[in-house]
Amino acid sequence: HYAQRFSVANGDSCKVLFIYGKRDSRDTTATFVLYKGSHVPTFSFKNSYFIKVPVKSIACLSSVYASMLDKLQLLEKVVAIENADYYNNNTILQKVRSKQIVEIAKSPEIDIEKTLLLNPGLLLTFGMGNPKDDVHEKILSSNIPVAVTLDHLEEHPLARAEWIKFIAAFFDKSVMADSLFSITEKNYTQLRNLTDTIKIKPTVLTEIKYADAWYVPGGKSFMAHLLSDAGADYIWKNDNQTGSIPLNFEQVYERAGGADYWLNLFVNVNTKSDLLAFDERYALFNAFKKNHLYNNTLHANEKGYSTYWAEGMTNPDELLEDLINIFHPYLLPGHQPKYYKKI
Repeated sequence: HYAQRFSVANGDSCKVLFIYGKRDSRDTTATFVLYKGSHVPTFSFKNSYFIKVPVKSIACLSSVYASMLDKLQLLEKVVAIENADYYNNNTILQKVRSKQIVEIAKSPEIDIEKTLLLNPGLLLTFGMGNPKDDVHEKILSSNIPVAVTLDHLEEHPLARAEWIKFIAAFFDKSVMADSLFSITEKNYTQLRNLTDTIKIKPTVLTEIKYADAWYVPGGKSFMAHLLSDAGADYIWKNDNQTGSIPLNFEQVYERAGGADYWLNLFVNVNTKSDLLAFDERYALFNAFKKNHLYNNTLHANEKGYSTYWAEGMTNPDELLEDLINIFHPYLLPGHQPKYYKKI
Protein backbone atom coordinates (compact mmCIF):
# COMPACT_ATOMS: atom_id res chain seq x y z
CA HIS A 1 0.00 0.00 0.00
CA TYR A 2 2.91 2.38 0.76
CA ALA A 3 6.12 0.65 -0.37
CA GLN A 4 7.14 1.53 -3.92
CA ARG A 5 10.15 -0.77 -4.25
CA PHE A 6 8.50 -4.19 -4.11
CA SER A 7 5.19 -5.85 -4.89
CA VAL A 8 3.66 -9.27 -4.24
CA ALA A 9 1.70 -11.59 -6.53
CA ASN A 10 -0.03 -14.63 -5.07
CA GLY A 11 -0.39 -17.68 -7.32
CA ASP A 12 -2.00 -21.07 -6.74
CA SER A 13 1.28 -22.80 -5.97
CA CYS A 14 3.65 -19.97 -5.16
CA LYS A 15 4.15 -16.35 -4.17
CA VAL A 16 6.21 -13.99 -6.32
CA LEU A 17 8.06 -10.93 -5.00
CA PHE A 18 9.05 -8.28 -7.53
CA ILE A 19 11.87 -5.83 -6.74
CA TYR A 20 12.11 -2.40 -8.41
CA GLY A 21 15.71 -1.28 -8.02
CA LYS A 22 15.90 1.63 -10.43
CA ARG A 23 15.36 4.99 -8.78
CA ASP A 24 13.33 6.54 -11.57
CA SER A 25 11.27 3.66 -12.90
CA ARG A 26 9.22 0.60 -11.96
CA ASP A 27 11.45 -1.73 -13.96
CA THR A 28 11.83 -5.13 -12.31
CA THR A 29 15.44 -5.76 -11.30
CA ALA A 30 14.90 -9.05 -9.44
CA THR A 31 12.11 -11.57 -8.86
CA PHE A 32 11.83 -14.07 -6.01
CA VAL A 33 9.59 -17.06 -6.67
CA LEU A 34 8.67 -18.61 -3.32
CA TYR A 35 7.28 -22.13 -3.42
CA LYS A 36 6.40 -24.94 -1.01
CA GLY A 37 7.05 -28.67 -1.22
CA SER A 38 9.18 -30.33 -3.87
CA HIS A 39 7.46 -28.92 -6.95
CA VAL A 40 9.59 -26.12 -8.35
CA PRO A 41 7.59 -23.74 -10.59
CA THR A 42 8.53 -24.04 -14.26
CA PHE A 43 7.91 -20.42 -15.23
CA SER A 44 10.39 -17.62 -14.67
CA PHE A 45 10.58 -13.82 -14.75
CA LYS A 46 13.44 -11.39 -15.28
CA ASN A 47 16.34 -12.22 -12.93
CA SER A 48 14.37 -14.96 -11.17
CA TYR A 49 15.46 -16.64 -7.96
CA PHE A 50 13.56 -19.71 -6.75
CA ILE A 51 13.42 -20.21 -2.98
CA LYS A 52 11.64 -22.95 -1.06
CA VAL A 53 9.66 -21.70 1.94
CA PRO A 54 9.50 -21.58 4.83
CA VAL A 55 13.20 -20.80 5.03
CA LYS A 56 14.90 -22.76 7.83
CA SER A 57 17.66 -20.29 8.75
CA ILE A 58 18.73 -16.78 7.85
CA ALA A 59 21.86 -14.65 7.71
CA CYS A 60 20.47 -11.23 8.55
CA LEU A 61 22.75 -8.37 7.47
CA SER A 62 20.93 -5.44 9.06
CA SER A 63 19.58 -4.70 12.53
CA VAL A 64 16.44 -3.36 10.81
CA TYR A 65 15.66 -6.85 9.49
CA ALA A 66 16.39 -8.36 12.89
CA SER A 67 13.83 -6.00 14.41
CA MET A 68 11.26 -7.16 11.87
CA LEU A 69 12.14 -10.81 12.49
CA ASP A 70 11.69 -10.16 16.21
CA LYS A 71 8.17 -8.79 15.61
CA LEU A 72 7.43 -11.90 13.53
CA GLN A 73 8.73 -14.12 16.38
CA LEU A 74 11.44 -15.53 14.12
CA LEU A 75 14.68 -14.67 15.92
CA GLU A 76 15.37 -18.38 16.44
CA LYS A 77 15.91 -18.59 12.66
CA VAL A 78 18.83 -16.13 12.74
CA VAL A 79 22.21 -17.87 12.44
CA ALA A 80 24.33 -14.92 11.32
CA ILE A 81 24.43 -11.11 11.44
CA GLU A 82 26.83 -8.56 9.98
CA ASN A 83 28.29 -6.90 13.12
CA ALA A 84 27.05 -7.06 16.72
CA ASP A 85 28.26 -3.49 17.31
CA TYR A 86 25.12 -2.24 15.54
CA TYR A 87 22.68 -4.20 17.70
CA ASN A 88 20.68 -3.48 20.83
CA ASN A 89 18.52 -6.61 20.78
CA ASN A 90 19.42 -8.64 23.87
CA THR A 91 18.45 -11.99 22.34
CA ILE A 92 20.72 -11.41 19.35
CA LEU A 93 23.62 -10.23 21.53
CA GLN A 94 23.32 -13.20 23.91
CA LYS A 95 23.34 -15.62 20.99
CA VAL A 96 26.42 -13.92 19.53
CA ARG A 97 28.22 -14.32 22.87
CA SER A 98 27.24 -18.00 23.05
CA LYS A 99 28.32 -18.56 19.41
CA GLN A 100 24.79 -19.48 18.33
CA ILE A 101 24.91 -16.52 15.95
CA VAL A 102 28.01 -15.82 13.86
CA GLU A 103 29.22 -12.35 12.83
CA ILE A 104 30.05 -12.52 9.13
CA ALA A 105 30.77 -8.87 8.31
CA LYS A 106 32.78 -7.22 11.07
CA SER A 107 34.49 -5.20 8.33
CA PRO A 108 32.72 -3.57 5.37
CA GLU A 109 33.26 -6.76 3.34
CA ILE A 110 31.35 -9.96 4.04
CA ASP A 111 33.46 -12.93 5.19
CA ILE A 112 32.95 -15.27 2.23
CA GLU A 113 34.48 -18.35 3.88
CA LYS A 114 32.41 -18.03 7.06
CA THR A 115 29.25 -17.51 5.05
CA LEU A 116 29.82 -20.52 2.80
CA LEU A 117 30.62 -22.77 5.77
CA LEU A 118 27.50 -21.59 7.59
CA ASN A 119 25.33 -22.19 4.51
CA PRO A 120 22.22 -20.32 5.73
CA GLY A 121 18.81 -21.01 4.20
CA LEU A 122 18.62 -17.35 3.18
CA LEU A 123 21.02 -14.40 3.10
CA LEU A 124 19.10 -11.15 3.56
CA THR A 125 21.01 -8.02 2.68
CA PHE A 126 20.47 -4.57 1.19
CA GLY A 127 21.64 -2.85 -1.97
CA MET A 128 20.05 -1.73 -5.22
CA GLY A 129 17.80 -4.71 -5.77
CA ASN A 130 19.72 -7.10 -8.03
CA PRO A 131 21.74 -9.82 -6.24
CA LYS A 132 24.11 -10.02 -9.24
CA ASP A 133 25.24 -6.46 -8.52
CA ASP A 134 24.85 -6.39 -4.73
CA VAL A 135 26.35 -9.73 -3.62
CA HIS A 136 29.77 -11.33 -4.06
CA GLU A 137 29.87 -13.75 -6.99
CA LYS A 138 31.17 -16.59 -4.78
CA ILE A 139 28.02 -16.32 -2.66
CA LEU A 140 25.81 -16.23 -5.74
CA SER A 141 27.52 -19.27 -7.26
CA SER A 142 26.86 -21.26 -4.06
CA ASN A 143 23.48 -22.75 -3.19
CA ILE A 144 22.69 -19.98 -0.71
CA PRO A 145 19.49 -18.10 -1.67
CA VAL A 146 19.99 -14.33 -1.54
CA ALA A 147 17.33 -11.65 -1.11
CA VAL A 148 18.15 -7.94 -1.47
CA THR A 149 15.90 -5.32 0.14
CA LEU A 150 15.41 -1.69 -0.81
CA ASP A 151 13.66 -0.38 2.29
CA HIS A 152 16.36 2.29 2.67
CA LEU A 153 15.20 3.86 -0.62
CA GLU A 154 11.57 4.24 0.46
CA GLU A 155 10.35 7.78 1.05
CA HIS A 156 7.41 7.35 3.43
CA PRO A 157 7.84 6.07 7.02
CA LEU A 158 5.06 3.52 6.55
CA ALA A 159 6.66 2.37 3.30
CA ARG A 160 9.84 1.40 5.13
CA ALA A 161 7.87 -0.42 7.81
CA GLU A 162 5.83 -2.29 5.18
CA TRP A 163 8.94 -4.27 4.19
CA ILE A 164 8.05 -6.59 7.06
CA LYS A 165 5.70 -8.16 4.49
CA PHE A 166 8.63 -8.86 2.16
CA ILE A 167 10.63 -10.58 4.89
CA ALA A 168 7.61 -12.49 6.23
CA ALA A 169 6.96 -14.07 2.83
CA PHE A 170 10.15 -16.15 3.07
CA PHE A 171 8.85 -17.74 6.27
CA ASP A 172 5.20 -18.18 5.23
CA LYS A 173 4.21 -15.54 7.80
CA SER A 174 2.37 -13.12 5.51
CA VAL A 175 -0.87 -13.17 7.49
CA MET A 176 0.99 -12.23 10.67
CA ALA A 177 2.93 -9.49 8.86
CA ASP A 178 -0.27 -8.01 7.43
CA SER A 179 -1.78 -7.90 10.91
CA LEU A 180 1.29 -6.31 12.50
CA PHE A 181 1.57 -3.70 9.78
CA SER A 182 -2.13 -2.84 10.06
CA ILE A 183 -1.61 -2.01 13.73
CA THR A 184 1.38 0.22 12.90
CA GLU A 185 -0.56 1.93 10.11
CA LYS A 186 -3.59 2.54 12.35
CA ASN A 187 -1.46 3.99 15.15
CA TYR A 188 0.50 6.20 12.74
CA THR A 189 -2.66 7.51 11.07
CA GLN A 190 -4.32 8.34 14.39
CA LEU A 191 -1.23 10.23 15.54
CA ARG A 192 -0.89 12.10 12.26
CA ASN A 193 -4.53 13.17 12.53
CA LEU A 194 -3.71 14.88 15.84
CA THR A 195 -1.63 17.48 14.01
CA ASP A 196 -4.00 18.10 11.06
CA THR A 197 -5.47 21.32 12.45
CA ILE A 198 -2.29 22.81 13.89
CA LYS A 199 -1.80 26.34 12.61
CA ILE A 200 1.54 27.30 14.17
CA LYS A 201 4.27 24.84 13.21
CA PRO A 202 7.81 25.17 14.60
CA THR A 203 10.67 25.27 12.10
CA VAL A 204 13.13 22.37 12.28
CA LEU A 205 16.75 21.65 11.37
CA THR A 206 18.38 18.20 11.49
CA GLU A 207 21.87 16.63 11.48
CA ILE A 208 25.29 18.27 11.95
CA LYS A 209 28.23 18.79 9.61
CA TYR A 210 30.08 15.55 8.95
CA ALA A 211 33.57 15.73 7.39
CA ASP A 212 33.29 18.24 4.53
CA ALA A 213 29.49 18.44 4.23
CA TRP A 214 26.29 18.91 6.18
CA TYR A 215 23.87 16.31 4.81
CA VAL A 216 20.30 17.48 5.31
CA PRO A 217 17.34 15.24 4.37
CA GLY A 218 15.65 16.12 1.08
CA GLY A 219 12.10 17.45 1.07
CA LYS A 220 10.64 14.12 -0.12
CA SER A 221 12.65 11.98 2.29
CA PHE A 222 11.64 9.67 5.10
CA MET A 223 12.58 12.30 7.69
CA ALA A 224 10.80 15.14 5.90
CA HIS A 225 7.59 13.09 5.89
CA LEU A 226 7.92 12.34 9.60
CA LEU A 227 8.45 15.98 10.50
CA SER A 228 5.50 17.11 8.42
CA ASP A 229 3.21 14.50 9.98
CA ALA A 230 4.43 15.58 13.43
CA GLY A 231 3.22 19.12 12.82
CA ALA A 232 6.61 20.70 12.14
CA ASP A 233 7.80 23.04 9.40
CA TYR A 234 10.91 21.42 7.95
CA ILE A 235 13.33 24.00 6.52
CA TRP A 236 13.98 22.02 3.31
CA LYS A 237 10.39 20.80 2.84
CA ASN A 238 10.14 22.28 -0.67
CA ASP A 239 13.18 20.43 -1.97
CA ASN A 240 12.27 17.58 -4.34
CA GLN A 241 15.09 15.18 -3.43
CA THR A 242 14.41 11.92 -1.63
CA GLY A 243 17.96 11.44 -0.36
CA SER A 244 20.31 13.77 1.49
CA ILE A 245 21.49 17.17 0.26
CA PRO A 246 25.19 17.98 0.82
CA LEU A 247 25.62 21.60 1.97
CA ASN A 248 28.37 23.61 3.65
CA PHE A 249 28.06 25.24 7.07
CA GLU A 250 27.30 28.70 5.68
CA GLN A 251 24.48 27.42 3.46
CA VAL A 252 22.81 25.68 6.40
CA TYR A 253 23.20 28.61 8.76
CA GLU A 254 21.80 31.05 6.21
CA ARG A 255 18.55 29.08 5.95
CA ALA A 256 18.28 27.35 9.32
CA GLY A 257 20.13 29.59 11.78
CA GLY A 258 16.79 30.78 13.14
CA ALA A 259 15.11 27.33 13.28
CA ASP A 260 13.11 26.63 16.45
CA TYR A 261 14.26 23.01 16.91
CA TRP A 262 17.33 20.96 16.03
CA LEU A 263 17.20 17.15 15.88
CA ASN A 264 19.38 14.09 15.19
CA LEU A 265 22.68 15.66 16.19
CA PHE A 266 25.18 12.78 16.20
CA VAL A 267 25.73 9.45 17.97
CA ASN A 268 28.06 10.81 20.66
CA VAL A 269 26.37 14.16 21.31
CA ASN A 270 24.85 14.04 24.79
CA THR A 271 25.46 17.61 25.96
CA LYS A 272 25.73 21.07 24.43
CA SER A 273 29.47 20.92 25.15
CA ASP A 274 29.71 17.73 23.07
CA LEU A 275 28.10 19.58 20.18
CA LEU A 276 30.41 22.59 20.49
CA ALA A 277 33.42 20.26 20.49
CA PHE A 278 32.62 19.58 16.81
CA ASP A 279 32.26 23.26 15.92
CA GLU A 280 31.92 26.26 18.24
CA ARG A 281 29.79 28.02 15.63
CA TYR A 282 26.88 25.74 16.52
CA ALA A 283 26.27 28.10 19.45
CA LEU A 284 25.06 30.69 16.92
CA PHE A 285 21.93 28.69 16.08
CA ASN A 286 18.64 29.82 17.58
CA ALA A 287 17.70 26.26 18.61
CA PHE A 288 20.96 26.00 20.57
CA LYS A 289 20.23 29.27 22.39
CA LYS A 290 16.65 28.19 23.17
CA ASN A 291 17.75 24.74 24.42
CA HIS A 292 15.64 23.05 21.78
CA LEU A 293 18.16 20.31 20.96
CA TYR A 294 17.00 16.69 20.71
CA ASN A 295 19.00 13.61 19.80
CA ASN A 296 17.67 10.21 18.69
CA THR A 297 19.94 8.35 21.13
CA LEU A 298 17.77 7.83 24.21
CA HIS A 299 18.62 4.12 24.22
CA ALA A 300 22.03 3.29 22.74
CA ASN A 301 24.55 0.49 23.19
CA GLU A 302 28.12 0.97 24.40
CA LYS A 303 29.23 1.67 20.82
CA GLY A 304 26.75 4.55 20.57
CA TYR A 305 24.30 2.87 18.18
CA SER A 306 20.72 3.76 19.02
CA THR A 307 17.54 1.67 18.90
CA TYR A 308 16.29 4.43 16.58
CA TRP A 309 18.01 2.83 13.58
CA ALA A 310 16.44 -0.62 13.95
CA GLU A 311 13.30 -0.49 16.04
CA GLY A 312 12.44 3.06 14.94
CA MET A 313 12.47 2.19 11.24
CA THR A 314 10.20 -0.77 11.99
CA ASN A 315 7.88 1.24 14.24
CA PRO A 316 7.44 4.68 12.63
CA ASP A 317 4.32 5.24 14.74
CA GLU A 318 6.58 5.32 17.80
CA LEU A 319 8.94 7.79 16.12
CA LEU A 320 6.01 10.00 15.17
CA GLU A 321 4.72 9.91 18.74
CA ASP A 322 8.10 11.06 20.07
CA LEU A 323 8.28 13.91 17.56
CA ILE A 324 4.75 15.13 18.28
CA ASN A 325 5.66 15.11 21.96
CA ILE A 326 8.68 17.35 21.22
CA PHE A 327 6.85 19.91 19.08
CA HIS A 328 3.33 19.77 20.61
CA PRO A 329 3.55 18.07 24.04
CA TYR A 330 0.03 19.15 25.01
CA LEU A 331 -1.32 16.68 22.43
CA LEU A 332 0.22 13.69 24.23
CA PRO A 333 0.06 14.29 27.98
CA GLY A 334 2.10 11.76 29.96
CA HIS A 335 4.00 10.46 26.93
CA GLN A 336 7.26 8.66 27.73
CA PRO A 337 9.83 9.01 24.91
CA LYS A 338 11.16 5.85 23.27
CA TYR A 339 13.92 7.23 21.05
CA TYR A 340 14.50 10.96 21.62
CA LYS A 341 16.11 12.78 24.51
CA LYS A 342 16.66 16.47 25.15
CA ILE A 343 20.29 17.64 25.03
